Amino acid sequence: MDVKTLYTLIAIADRGSFAEAGNAIGLSLSAVSMQMRALEEELGITIFDRSRRPPVLTDSGLALTHRARELIAHWESMSAALKKDAGGGLLKLGSVHTCVSGVLPLALKRMRQQGHGIDIHLTTGLTHELEKAVYHRQLDVAITTEPESMRSELEFLPFADEPFVVITHRTTEGGTDKEVLESTPYVRFNRSARVGYLIHEEITRRKITVRSVMEIDNLEGVIAMVANGLGTSIVPARDLKSEFPASIRTIPFGSPPLTRRLGILVPRENPRAHLAQILLDALRAVSAKSNGGKAGAPGGTHGSRP
Repeated sequence: MDVKTLYTLIAIADRGSFAEAGNAIGLSLSAVSMQMRALEEELGITIFDRSRRPPVLTDSGLALTHRARELIAHWESMSAALKKDAGGGLLKLGSVHTCVSGVLPLALKRMRQQGHGIDIHLTTGLTHELEKAVYHRQLDVAITTEPESMRSELEFLPFADEPFVVITHRTTEGGTDKEVLESTPYVRFNRSARVGYLIHEEITRRKITVRSVMEIDNLEGVIAMVANGLGTSIVPARDLKSEFPASIRTIPFGSPPLTRRLGILVPRENPRAHLAQILLDALRAVSAKSNGGKAGAPGGTHGSRP
């Protein structure tokens, strides 16, 4: 066993497959496979479950990868390239749509400025879809609204709470959220999304009567409809500059406002946990900055209230 073999093992863990690891380090697929077979024979353990496609690390493989990272750290001074690649890798990332146009670009920009050599493969979807993809290891990590219930094999790590607001055209009369919602057409956010479900549950709990005229599956579409005077809606306030056009006014939804909790979903046994932690740190930092230092430690009321 030599350093190059450990480097190959880490590349596979970070990139997710033998082929992508080979592309990253300049080896053929057969060469990568031969190195791993030889390592298994030398150590007398099964490092990869080859019944799955692509092969995934076994428990022994996860433990070995962790030890390999520790050993590689002692060799970093011998190769600048090795140091760079050991801290980088490929992160297969999923995200709910509202974060792709919100906090995620700010976090990825921060990661780049810090010099993290991480390649991102981004997929968007609804919270329940992303949870399933992380469970089946199709994704390494997903940015979601906190699930109502979660598989024991997964962990939810929060980074921010976002309050909901009622948005309506500035010409709309009415002072309270209930008055505005009941006196104007309602533009509903997709009820299949966790955000839409939270809103629907709170409307029902508070016995607010709405007249739904359309249902839209993306936040930008909802905002555009309201900005053009086609109705009123309820959306998360993401603390972005110029998030809402000048033609929109906002009212807190509830007192205290209903909130949604955002976080990352990761497997409890995650070979790319160090990459997920870098992402989580960046998300907490940019969320705290936009919320005056509060978002890094989520708390308070969120989800449906009793």
